[in-house]
Amino acid sequence: MVSRPLSSISRVLFIRLSLVIGASLFSHISNAQVPVTVTITGIDQQLETNVRLFLSIEQQKDHPLISEGRLRRLHKKAPQEISAALQPFGYYRPAVDARLVKSESDEWHANYAIDPGPALPIAEFNFQISPEMSQDPEFQDLLQNQIPQSGDAFNHPAYEDFKASLAKLAAERGYFDAVFTRHRVEIDLNAYAARIYLDYEGGPRYRFGAVRMQQDALDDELLLRFIPFEQGDPYTLDKLIDLQQVLNDTYYFQTAEVSAGQPVPGSQEIPVEISLTPRTKHRYEFGLGYGTDTGARANFGWLIPRLNKKGHRFNTDVEVSELGHNIQANYRVPVLNPRTDQIVYSIGEEEEEFEDTESSLRHLGISLIHRRGHWRETLALNYQQEDFVAGEGSGDSTLLIPGVSWSRTWGRDFINVLDGLRFDLNLLGASESLISDTDFSQLRGQLKFISSLNPTNRFITRGEFGGTSTPDFNQLPSSIRFFTGGAQSVRGFKYQSLGPIDSSGKVEGGPYLLVGSVEFEHYFNDRWGIAVFFDTGNAVNNLDDDLEEGAGFGIRWKSPVGPVRIDLASAISSDGDPWRLHIDIGPDL
Repeated sequence: MVSRPLSSISRVLFIRLSLVIGASLFSHISNAQVPVTVTITGIDQQLETNVRLFLSIEQQKDHPLISEGRLRRLHKKAPQEISAALQPFGYYRPAVDARLVKSESDEWHANYAIDPGPALPIAEFNFQISPEMSQDPEFQDLLQNQIPQSGDAFNHPAYEDFKASLAKLAAERGYFDAVFTRHRVEIDLNAYAARIYLDYEGGPRYRFGAVRMQQDALDDELLLRFIPFEQGDPYTLDKLIDLQQVLNDTYYFQTAEVSAGQPVPGSQEIPVEISLTPRTKHRYEFGLGYGTDTGARANFGWLIPRLNKKGHRFNTDVEVSELGHNIQANYRVPVLNPRTDQIVYSIGEEEEEFEDTESSLRHLGISLIHRRGHWRETLALNYQQEDFVAGEGSGDSTLLIPGVSWSRTWGRDFINVLDGLRFDLNLLGASESLISDTDFSQLRGQLKFISSLNPTNRFITRGEFGGTSTPDFNQLPSSIRFFTGGAQSVRGFKYQSLGPIDSSGKVEGGPYLLVGSVEFEHYFNDRWGIAVFFDTGNAVNNLDDDLEEGAGFGIRWKSPVGPVRIDLASAISSDGDPWRLHIDIGPDL
C-alpha cells in the first residue's frame, strides 16, 4: 500500500471534478433547444386540434433539452400518431405527407399535409329503447335531433355524446334504473363500414313521493300551493329546479334548498326535501336620485315580508321629489296560486305640481292581481278624493273607480333586452250613480317593441294611446286627464307640458293621447353606446289635432342597476327648435 500526500489527493479530486463539470456543460451546449414550427394543413379546425394533442413533436417542441436527433425521432412517429388522432372522427384511411426541413436560420419546420380520406360510414345502427321512454316527449325530441343515422359518417365523440345525453335525460326524467344492456361498435375496415348495436332499458319511471319541509315560517298548506307537482306525478328535475327558484324569489325566504331524497324501499317514489331559511322580519330601503322629469328625488321603503304564517306582508313607500311627494302603504294577501296571485289593500296620498297643473289626491283601494294564461290581470276598485288645478280651472273631485288592466311581456332579461315586447292595456271609469261626482270611462294602452339587428344594434319602437268619454270634461280631475312630454314620451319638451291649452294659454290636459317613437341604438362594447331617435305625440281634444315632434341623440350606458339614458333632444315642432336634456334610468321593459 502506497500512501499519498493530502495535497496530491486534492489535486486528483479537483481534476476529476473539473472533467465532470466540463462534460455536463458540453452536454447542455450540445442539447440546446432547437427552434421548431409545426404546420398542419388539409383538415378542419376540430381535426387539427385533436391531431396536435396526439403529436409528440407538437407536445415536446418547446422542451429546453430538445435535440436534432430527438426531433427526427418524433417526426418519424408523426404519421402513425396522426392516423390515431383521426380515427375517432371516422377517418381510417388518411394519407400524410410529412416533411422536416431545416431553414438557413437554423429553424426546423415540421410540415404535415393531411388528406383524411373518406369518412367511415355507419352501415347499420341497431337501436332499441324501452317503450315508456319512447313515448316520453323529451326523449322523442332528443332522438329526433341527435340520434346517429345509417349512412352518416361515424364520429365516436358524437356517439358518446348521444349516449351521455340519453343517460342525462333519463336521470332528469326519473328513469333512475336505466342501463345500456347492449352497447357495441364494430369497425369493419375491409368493408369500410361501422355497425352500431345500442339498447337502452329505462326500467320503471319514478314518481314524486311525499314532500318534507324543514321550516316554521309559514303554514304548510300555503307552501304546498307553491309546489308545481303532486305526489304520484312523474318525476322531473325541471320541476324541482322551478320550485327552488320560485321559493328563492318570494319575499318570505332568505334561502331555499330543494332536493330529491332516496327512493322509498319497495316503491318507485322519490321524496322531496325542502329546507327554508326565513328572511329578517324587517327590511329597509333608501335611495337618492335625479331625473330631468322629476328633478332631485329621494325614496324610503319599509317592508315586513312575513306578518303571519298565512304569508301576509306589508310595505310602505315614500318618495319625495321637486314635483311633490307620494306616500303609499300596501297590505298583501296571497290567494289562489301564491306564485302570481294576491289581494292588495292600499292607502296613499300624492301631491304633484308641474307646469300649469296641481293635484292633491288621497286614495283607498283594493285589487286582485292574478295570472290569466300568459297575461297578468288586475281587477281594482279605488276610492279617491282630489283637489286639483288644471290651467285656469280648479275644483275638488270624489270618484269611486272600478278598473281592469292586462299586461304581458315577451322576452328574456328585461333589464337589458335584445329582443322583447311589452303591452299594457287599462280600462277604468266612474258613475254618478255610484258615489262619484261625475261620469267617465277611459281606455289607455302602451306598447314597446325591441328588436336586435345584431348584438351591437337595437331598433326600438313604442307607442301610447288613450281616450276618455265624459259628458263634462271640466269636471275631471287632473289625475284622469292626459298630458305628455318628457324623457319617456315626447323628448324635447318638459315633463307633462303638452296638452290642450285654455283661453289664458295654460295647459289644462286633454281627453285623448297619442304618442309614438322610433329609436336606433349602436353599442361600441358591452357597456357604452349611442342612440338617435324621433318622437311625436300630444294630448289633444280631437284625434285629428296636430301632434308635436322631437328628435335628437343620446348616450347609453348599461349600468349594474339598469340602462342609463342621457338624451339631448330638440322640440323641432316648436319655434326656434329649443333643445332639452333628458336623463332616464330604468329597465328596458
